[in-house]
Amino acid sequence: MSPQILELNDHGITFGNAEGIRLISPGFALAREKSLVLGAQAQAQSRLHPNESHSRYWQELSLDPLPAGRLPGNRFRHLADLAHAHLNGLAVDADANTDNVIVSVPGSFSRQQLGILLGIAKQTPLAITGLVDSALIFAAGAQSINASDDTIVVQQQLHQTLFTLVSWHEGMLKVDTSVALPSSGSQNVIDALMQLSTELFIDQCRFNPQHDAPTEQLLYNALPAWLAADASSGSLMLELSADGAVHNAKLPYESLVSSLAPIRQRLLAQLNAMLSRAPHAQIVLCSTLSELPGLMPQLAQLAPVTTLNAEQHLANSLTHSDQILSGGASSLCKTLSLSRPASASPTTSEAASETDGAAGDALAQVGLSAQGAQAAALLSSLRVNGERVANAAELTLKQGDSLTLSIDSEADGQNTLTFNLKKLTNGAD
Repeated sequence: MSPQILELNDHGITFGNAEGIRLISPGFALAREKSLVLGAQAQAQSRLHPNESHSRYWQELSLDPLPAGRLPGNRFRHLADLAHAHLNGLAVDADANTDNVIVSVPGSFSRQQLGILLGIAKQTPLAITGLVDSALIFAAGAQSINASDDTIVVQQQLHQTLFTLVSWHEGMLKVDTSVALPSSGSQNVIDALMQLSTELFIDQCRFNPQHDAPTEQLLYNALPAWLAADASSGSLMLELSADGAVHNAKLPYESLVSSLAPIRQRLLAQLNAMLSRAPHAQIVLCSTLSELPGLMPQLAQLAPVTTLNAEQHLANSLTHSDQILSGGASSLCKTLSLSRPASASPTTSEAASETDGAAGDALAQVGLSAQGAQAAALLSSLRVNGERVANAAELTLKQGDSLTLSIDSEADGQNTLTFNLKKLTNGAD
């Protein structure tokens, strides 16, 4: 029987198996005197009861007693108690066999935190049989898309973003180093947008959605849907029903991008620091960061970018489960034996050699990136010499290259548009 996979990213802890993801639960806990609410339900009340809301218990997992009054009663003494309750709830809610569970942990976990994790898991139905660095799994998945000797995996959590350098050498994929960038998590993005949208509501309709806790919670809960809305018109329409009235505000997309500039700049600065160590690395991005307005075009200027989501992490974890399980639960798997497929793109060093040798034949260098679902779908249909083009790819086009774009139509099936590159006889490109 294939194992269950538990990925501990507190932005959304995922539990799944060969049948797919069974549940996703953000790392929130609402600890009140007579009740404990966890996951999405706790997140949806976090602004109503800020003093009783906890969202750092995974990142700061420890057995250190919390100050008096931070947790109610005698049931909860430290953050590990909240993590234990969350694990126990996940095991119950997953409604699946939990006798064989691989836990994919962030590289920011210390040895002590791993020990605490194993200890509290023993007090739940979860039987942990393997531990793996989650960045290693993401890097392994990216190798089948774009082979590279060095990979920088960027994972956004609730309150920080983790950057991990993973290297491939002679068939072995290995985690080299991890760096956590504080105050760059998904909650920091939400906080910035809370401030921006509040200013817009005040300016445009004289309504302050943060004037009390209930309306602040309404604003907080509405933000994800607004961000997912189509911004092709150049602006987003924000609508909030509160105090018996409907309030509307218009958010220009440029203002949205501008408000998140400080977070993007810090992310880019950390990426550049890691690229100085591995200048030919590819970037593997978690799906939450790929949706951060304004980030993808900037990343495309630094290195090739591949985006992987929770479903792909689950599939790749199952693919390499035998290797992970061979180490047992007593040690963290940070190395995988990995043979790259012949169909994968050449390594950076090979690509550089090929580019140098064909420099005289190059007609153009083109950067391609897709923003939005329709654009991503269109880009996924583009082929260069029969090969799929990755999002945010940098292409060197040469004489004789063929570009094909296939579009499905309900009326007459698939239509294909083909571009054949030729050099003009006068030498002009």
